[in-house]
Amino acid sequence: MRNSTVGVYVHIPFCERVCPYCDFAVIAAPELAAAQETRYVDALLHELAARSSVYQDASGSGRHLASVYLGGGTPSRLTPESLARIVDAIRAAFPGDGPLETTLEVNPSTLERSRLPDFRALGVNRVSVGVQSFDDAVLKRLGRAHRVEEAHQTLAACRAAGFPAISLDLLFAAPGQRLAGLESDLDRALEFGPDHVSSYELTIESGTPFALAASRGQLSLPDEDEAIAMMETIEARLRAGGFERYEISNYARPGFQAVHNRRYWERQPVLGLGVGAFSTEPPSAAAPFGARVSNVRDLRTYLDRIAQRRPPAAGPTEVFDADTARGEAAFLALRGSRGLLAAEFESEFGRLPRAFFGPAIDRLLEAGLLDEAGGGDLRLSARGRLFADSVFAEFV
Repeated sequence: MRNSTVGVYVHIPFCERVCPYCDFAVIAAPELAAAQETRYVDALLHELAARSSVYQDASGSGRHLASVYLGGGTPSRLTPESLARIVDAIRAAFPGDGPLETTLEVNPSTLERSRLPDFRALGVNRVSVGVQSFDDAVLKRLGRAHRVEEAHQTLAACRAAGFPAISLDLLFAAPGQRLAGLESDLDRALEFGPDHVSSYELTIESGTPFALAASRGQLSLPDEDEAIAMMETIEARLRAGGFERYEISNYARPGFQAVHNRRYWERQPVLGLGVGAFSTEPPSAAAPFGARVSNVRDLRTYLDRIAQRRPPAAGPTEVFDADTARGEAAFLALRGSRGLLAAEFESEFGRLPRAFFGPAIDRLLEAGLLDEAGGGDLRLSARGRLFADSVFAEFV
């Protein structure tokens, strides 16, 4: 949290359609009107101007910008001109001349594919492509707008546009998916040769159409044993393909770990802009362990708040107390391959992890979910990676 840099996340809520498993702050906008796009970008820039002062370093100057992440929703539905306004404003708000990771999420579609060269020209140097699956039947059951051929065309267009880093997202344990189908997805992903892969198990979020279907027994999902087999297969196949697992769900070739994503797991300051965005504010006199702010999830409310020069936060700022900060430091560190380094934890909180979590650590060691080094460093075991949520619950 005492890092002298800042990452900026920008949430673009517009989607061609809303997937039935999605719980993000998104809205369906099959045709995004120019006036709607301009109003939202204007609001983002007003929010940036109002909130950037919170991210000053100890000397009162702006933190150096380390990363920009344009996510959503579907940020690539905005025109290159709109994205250029956003990126230019962020760069003007924070100093820094060094390398800057600028990531853009892209969904496979003809419209977005045609804009890729312009996105590259405005400084985007990393794209994250929402492939999810290379099986048309799985894509259809997931409610995705694209099909496999569009995914192939978009990935090829990303290469042709010259993006230095290409990541792709895969979902597993999807409705009707079996281990053989996942293995086929991994075959086709490795054939393309991405630099980074994010692989997420489908989560049934309350309030979504999938949650309703599941409650009615209308959703055929892999059982726990098959989901575990899928996790093990993903790790084995990607490792064999030259990828390092550096976080629970993320794999990268050497030199291609996501700078921005690591900020969350390492508790570095992030300014989140837009509908539903989360921010992690740096320590201050009023919040010695930092703070968290979440924006309202409703687009109209967000725009009205910005127009009235009111903060778009959904509620009061969450100021971390020492207990909360220690718990988050522990479980977020365990998400990464480095694990929880005891000396770093002690330098921030005054005592080693065992002083605060001794009984929990012993339980997890006995269950084979953690490994402990001589100096007190902790890492998830191979079994712990399969049941990570149960491990993390012991620290919060």
